[in-house]
Amino acid sequence: MSQQEVPRLKKGQVDTLGALVEEIAAMAPACDVVAFITSAIAYAFALTPLAFLLATLAMYLEVNTLYHLAKKHSSAGGYYGYVANAFGPIPATVVGLLYVLYQVTSTAAIPTYIGGAVIPAFLDYYYHIVLPAWIWVPLILVFVIVPIVLAILGIRPQISVLKFASLFEVAFLAVIGAIVIAKAPDNTLAVFNPLAWPQYASEYAPLGGPGGALGLAMVFSITSFIGYGGSAPLGEEVKHPRQILRALSLGVFIVGAVLTEMAYAIVVGWGVNNLGALANNPNPDVQTIPGIIVMGLYLGIIGSMGLFLVAMNSAFSDAVSMQSNAGRVYFSMARDNVIPKWFAKIHPKYHTPYRALTFIGVASSIAAIATAFTMFAVNGLNPIQALTTTTANSNVLQALADTFEFLTTMALFGMVLTHFLLNTSLITLFYRLKERHKDELHAILHIAQHYAAPIVATGILGYALYASIWPPVFPETPAAIVSIAYLAFAIGYGLYLKFYKPHVLTQAGKKVNLWVEEGETSAREQR
Repeated sequence: MSQQEVPRLKKGQVDTLGALVEEIAAMAPACDVVAFITSAIAYAFALTPLAFLLATLAMYLEVNTLYHLAKKHSSAGGYYGYVANAFGPIPATVVGLLYVLYQVTSTAAIPTYIGGAVIPAFLDYYYHIVLPAWIWVPLILVFVIVPIVLAILGIRPQISVLKFASLFEVAFLAVIGAIVIAKAPDNTLAVFNPLAWPQYASEYAPLGGPGGALGLAMVFSITSFIGYGGSAPLGEEVKHPRQILRALSLGVFIVGAVLTEMAYAIVVGWGVNNLGALANNPNPDVQTIPGIIVMGLYLGIIGSMGLFLVAMNSAFSDAVSMQSNAGRVYFSMARDNVIPKWFAKIHPKYHTPYRALTFIGVASSIAAIATAFTMFAVNGLNPIQALTTTTANSNVLQALADTFEFLTTMALFGMVLTHFLLNTSLITLFYRLKERHKDELHAILHIAQHYAAPIVATGILGYALYASIWPPVFPETPAAIVSIAYLAFAIGYGLYLKFYKPHVLTQAGKKVNLWVEEGETSAREQR
């Protein structure tokens, strides 16, 4: 197939700010505050800020990885294209499937927790409004289907919506977090010391001690960044591939700083020695929305209602961005014939991969609903009971919290394996280049950027993955087992293509590389 025959997304639709807000929206920081920080506190207690600081460090190192990979390749394939250039078609196929796994499961997880747990808990706690249990089903569908429609309508309307929403979101979180920290009586740097909390020894013991508790909290702190790299699949729609590099760098720095600040604010705002009482609070509403409650304690209605509304908007923006990105990766894989060509169809009016986007929306909805009913069964509610009781039933909120943790752990699994291949791709590509450096400083930077940083990042991510598997904890460990089965399927599919359709793999992830096509060379940027 010639370059002219390769289906393309429309170029010049996104500027640097647009790519940046896509990056921020995909990470959904306000959702992370009400969902991921809440789940992390249940395991790490006072060490929750450390979990988010380590996750931020890992993502800062991943900036280095994606920055240097994006200087080699730019297309709608994103990670799939990066790995194809380093390792070839089979690993690229696996990464493409893993990328969609963690985008779909994350897209399914957040609406489940926001729609099924946060909204009912907020209305019950503050206004004593009890909702029917079935409300989570339409709320999930609203948070999934409406964003898919917006994503299909085109990247420009999508970016227009995200620009104001995402920038306001991070500014609001930064301000309210700073106010709580300034007012809180429990400010202490001990939250960054795993050995400083003997009062939580009994809670940490079943999890393998402070290290194990910290690792489980990192399941959620790391996956709070799961939209990171959200601008990479916009490689064909930006005005110039260099804008992807800027968005990657700025996005994670902004979100990482805000999330670490908010994790610290919630922990010290609640009281570093009172988090055990939070975990054991008989009111399920309190366990579900501690961040909103803390903001209300220190800022009144502006804090509680403000965070609640920003989180709702964040969930919507996240769904738009995540599904849009995953759909573009599927489009790129279909364009290469790695998956059925049906997914590569571009809408004649909106210039978007509408079939791939529709599939992602349907897959996310099915994943959320099927997992939720499974968790209802685990918590003693059959399908009829799950739909006919009310949200005052503590088993309802627990089942939906378990659904969120299950899907989030699957997302972590896909994310860590994907970034492992990305980090090793960076090492492999620059090892092949055999660079020569004129001075010692550039030689040191070469080693630090292209070898040391990706190795350290992989170690941090790998530790969180290990903690999700051992010691066994529900629902994280079952989710890891399901993820391993999916990985086996992805590898098997890649091998199937190799032996039965080898012609398909010859150009996987390589048909479009805008850096090459536009005559760019990265040599000057490597010096």
